[in-house]
Amino acid sequence: MGDVIEQCSECVSLLGDYLDGSLPRARADALEQHLSKCMPCITFVRTYKKTTVIARETLAAQMPPELVSSLQQFLKGAIPGFTCESKKGSCGGSAHDARSKPDTKKS
Repeated sequence: MGDVIEQCSECVSLLGDYLDGSLPRARADALEQHLSKCMPCITFVRTYKKTTVIARETLAAQMPPELVSSLQQFLKGAIPGFTCESKKGSCGGSAHDARSKPDTKKS
């Protein structure tokens, strides 16, 4: 038989590597097996995932539109094929709201 995860603390310590895809397949399989039977760990994983989403959305909502726009432009130039994912628009946050309004500044 392969790896077995019996302790929830081991599950927690492996979670980051599992979610980013760097956990070796045998350990990932063992973690998935544990998660299929352990409701507290399932709840923890759901909370862990949701926390990152909430943190990302909160940060984006707090960033000034000019910073969001500047960051988007930088990433588009630095990362081939870069696209943003967000519920609020192609790159998210308050910048989309600001860009949808006409620019009243004169150059």
